[in-house]
Amino acid sequence: MKTIMYLHAGAEMYGSDKVLLRLVTGLDKKQFKPIVVLPEHGPLEKALETSTIQTEVVTYPILRRKYFNPKGIVNYSVGYFKAGKILAGIAVKYHVDLIHVNTLAVLEGITLKKRIKKPLIWHVHEILLSPKFMWKLTAYLSAKYADKIVVVSNVTGEHLKKAGYSKENQIVTIYNGINVPNQSDQSDFRQEFGIPKDAFVFGHIGRINAWKGQEDFLKASLELMPDYPEMHILFSGNAYKGEEWRENKLKKEISDSGFSSRIHYLGFQQNIEKVYRTINVLVSTSNERETFSLVVGESMSFGEPVIAYNTGGPAELVIDQGTGYLIEIG
Repeated sequence: MKTIMYLHAGAEMYGSDKVLLRLVTGLDKKQFKPIVVLPEHGPLEKALETSTIQTEVVTYPILRRKYFNPKGIVNYSVGYFKAGKILAGIAVKYHVDLIHVNTLAVLEGITLKKRIKKPLIWHVHEILLSPKFMWKLTAYLSAKYADKIVVVSNVTGEHLKKAGYSKENQIVTIYNGINVPNQSDQSDFRQEFGIPKDAFVFGHIGRINAWKGQEDFLKASLELMPDYPEMHILFSGNAYKGEEWRENKLKKEISDSGFSSRIHYLGFQQNIEKVYRTINVLVSTSNERETFSLVVGESMSFGEPVIAYNTGGPAELVIDQGTGYLIEIG
């Protein structure tokens, strides 16, 4: 049996978190023993423990913009090297055979590989566009230290290759797996949020941030609402810690729109399947940073058509005018 140590960037239940959960719970337990290490406590930790997956919490720094200043660099370095010893101790304790780093924001796998002399798989879920030096740095580090780089779409792999550091055949595309939904469960959020049964609902699901395009979705919807009285829209998702202002801004825009009775802000929902059963169409307004879009894949598994910007992962998932519409950004 081989023991795999997974290093992840958070403990929430969004895209890469859910991919990791599905990956470790889907392993053949006769062949592989997963050890998941998280930098914080949260819903993902509870879900892993419920599935009897060995989980450790070690407070290691994640590559974020808050570290892009002199003080931040010092704090990052101190946390990085302090956590390195702890991670190595865990790896030795569980006789780890393979390191799996989940996202480019986790650099701790580098020193861990050096310490325990085991192969490293780097699982890349993101496209870094700015700052440019961070794209070049992470592309260089993943190419130098990973025995294999797994990307979640072809466009993600092409972006890494463009930096010019990867070796031949080092990068492989493996699309994220999607669970087939339970067809017997027909529950949704319509009654709870006052959405009529006959309403036609366009939904936007995902983290509230600058590149997911919630503003685009709201603006387009408001232009249509006066002419389509049965049209409702919903938002599901919240912002990163420290960026709650984005959430508050969106709520204020909804409140000031004049159509607040037909615009529903659900926030983060643990039962995402109920959200998919609530909507008729998923709208993805993510820009070119969208590497795969788990919500696009999941909504398609529910038989829902998708309207998405013709870029990134969605452009690989959606058949234009077949399973949805691919449209120009903006």
